[in-house]
Amino acid sequence: MNLLNYDFIAKENLKFLKTYKYKGTDQSLLYNYVLSPFANWCLKYVPLNVAPNTLTLLGLICIIICHILFYFVMGDNFQGTIPDWLLWTTFILHMIYMNFDNLDGKQARRTNNSSPLGMILDHNFDSMIIAIQGTNFVTCLQCGQSLLAFLLICVPTYPFYIIAHEEYYTHEMNLPIINAAAEGTVFVGSLFAINAIFGCDFWTQKMPQFYNLQFNTVAIILFFFVVAFGLPYVFKKITKFVPLSQALKSQRYMLFIGLVLYYVILFSPSDVGSRHMRAILYIFGFTMSKAVGIVAVYHVSNQDLPNCLNSIYLFLILLFNTIYGQVFGKCLIEEGLLLQITAVISVLVHIHFLYNITRQISEALKIKVFKINK
Repeated sequence: MNLLNYDFIAKENLKFLKTYKYKGTDQSLLYNYVLSPFANWCLKYVPLNVAPNTLTLLGLICIIICHILFYFVMGDNFQGTIPDWLLWTTFILHMIYMNFDNLDGKQARRTNNSSPLGMILDHNFDSMIIAIQGTNFVTCLQCGQSLLAFLLICVPTYPFYIIAHEEYYTHEMNLPIINAAAEGTVFVGSLFAINAIFGCDFWTQKMPQFYNLQFNTVAIILFFFVVAFGLPYVFKKITKFVPLSQALKSQRYMLFIGLVLYYVILFSPSDVGSRHMRAILYIFGFTMSKAVGIVAVYHVSNQDLPNCLNSIYLFLILLFNTIYGQVFGKCLIEEGLLLQITAVISVLVHIHFLYNITRQISEALKIKVFKINK
């Protein structure tokens, strides 16, 4: 049982949970004039006895349903003709998730049930959704089991991780007039509808004006530059509180994780990425999600961030196995099997984190997770 129960928050830091108050603003015009008013209208029909965390969980369930449907209909190819009903279903459930994501905070303030746990679960579920919905998005853009699929997941993942550190260092989250939480999420959902209307074939068309690259490759490159454009502003805000060297140092863990998986895909002796890309996406996505959760937990409990997480040993094994295969022509452990095992461990480690954080914070604050605390 001791292996199951692990305290991520030191006992002397539990006192900070009681004084934590979330600070943040969203300057998005789309949020303030469309999404938020619609959520306020929906809030009138949400019973007062529905816990905010229940709404957060319902949003995650919407995306999980999409993911399961995509898996059973499309398999692991991450390309091919996607049925219109699946695209429309994903679009509708994605927009419902967005509304739940806006509703949970409003319900928390309405019922006076705001808590550090609610903030952690909200951030953590959002990061999970990048990985889960991201695999559907990979299929939508016809990336196939290729390096392109991994790069597509990386583009939104790293900024999310960096913004989590912004909140940690500045003690608030202020979203600009155009941001990923509002415009970015609506854009992703809308692309499923666009594919339903126009089909998916245009993503693989060559573009002579861009060195004959496929349209999906060009789109990912543009996506990268749009996302990267705002990162200097984020680091500028962080450097008002800590030196730039410290801000960059805190990014080393996830940067190392990404580079290891990139190396495995690129230099695998058996080209394992072309057969087990789903496992790679799960490994990266759930590792990132736990890392974001750790940043959020250490933020609300006023703890110093660790240099790395224990999961790093999994990636050292992956890296060593690939290098061994390059040198001797055959890996010590069959690459596909090792990736599958690592993916399962990554998911279980993340579940372990969620269980223990929920247990420890709810016990410390004497609150119920999925019930209104009067």
